[in-house]
Amino acid sequence: MVGTIMITGAAGSVGHDIIQYISVIPGLGKIVGADMDEKICQSVVKDAVLSANFLGFQPDITATKINLFDVDETSNLLKEINPDVVCHCASLGSWWITRLLPPEIYKKVSPLGPWIPNHLTLTLNLMRAIGKAGIETKVVNACFPDLSNVALANLGLGPVCGGGNMDLLCNNIRYVVSKELKVSVNNIFVSGIGHHGAYYTARMGEPYFVKILVGDKDVTEKFPHDRLKDLCYAEGFFDRPQLKAPLANQWRVAASFLRNALAIYFNTGELRMSVPGPNGLPGAYPCRLSAEGAEVVLPDDLTLQDAVRINQDGARFDGIEDVRQDGTVVFLDENVRNMEEVLGYSCKELKISELEERARELNAKLTKCYEKSGVSRS
Repeated sequence: MVGTIMITGAAGSVGHDIIQYISVIPGLGKIVGADMDEKICQSVVKDAVLSANFLGFQPDITATKINLFDVDETSNLLKEINPDVVCHCASLGSWWITRLLPPEIYKKVSPLGPWIPNHLTLTLNLMRAIGKAGIETKVVNACFPDLSNVALANLGLGPVCGGGNMDLLCNNIRYVVSKELKVSVNNIFVSGIGHHGAYYTARMGEPYFVKILVGDKDVTEKFPHDRLKDLCYAEGFFDRPQLKAPLANQWRVAASFLRNALAIYFNTGELRMSVPGPNGLPGAYPCRLSAEGAEVVLPDDLTLQDAVRINQDGARFDGIEDVRQDGTVVFLDENVRNMEEVLGYSCKELKISELEERARELNAKLTKCYEKSGVSRS
């Protein structure tokens, strides 16, 4: 296939890493990096092209400005570029912005649910712009897809899927199982069902589901959750240093996300271990990805209803109580209280019409909390 892939938020952390990876992947057509900050975007693209040239590749990558606050302007740009796949990485505040706070404060405000205005605002505008442009494109959303894809699907604007999150845990599990059994990681497949809240916020807290195959042999019973947790903790997967620069350590997230996008772009029908937010479902599921979209493929001993329940329960670790049919996100009382106590930010129910206003309020209050806590972003 010779088509076009567009990466929004190309000047940000995940977008930057995707541009670097994609520049040395053969068989691609045109690649467009897009960002509000056109100057940085051009620099990222040029660095990727020149780095790829060193390795013998000549990627067709260009940079452009995109203003996702303006749906009409974005629609016109999308109509002109007409991408086959959009890797959407543009947010108003990455997940790691709370990691910079002192530990006792971070613990109270770290659940990602209440921060959804940062992840959903521009994603909603992108999906509206695609609809307005009348183009056929598949969107893979990196902006908290476990939740944002659910709200968007309820509005009839859902991306195909996301990337990262539970998929990262599955890859961690492949790594530790490979070491324990002394087999190639390429011979291990982990089917994973779980929410970002259970994997990341609760650090492998229940509930989540994994099935581990070495070749065609099921070895899941050899690795109960307690053992998996001990092995992952021993590898330091939950004790990584947090970079304070805008380009934070998200190379693995970018790799997971890009693999999903390429499976769609190349129409591979590849079975992926755990894909967040497929077809508007909460959390993540094993999926087959192709140009047709995402097909959930569950282990024989699990129903879709069971899998959805696992993810809904895991969402509570991220402070998410419910997502209503009109896209309204309802948060747990405990998380509402913590946000009020630490930031002075009060929001029990987030309506779609309030997204941009709430995002600006939330980030202004976070900036004040930084100042009060002596946090430097540099």
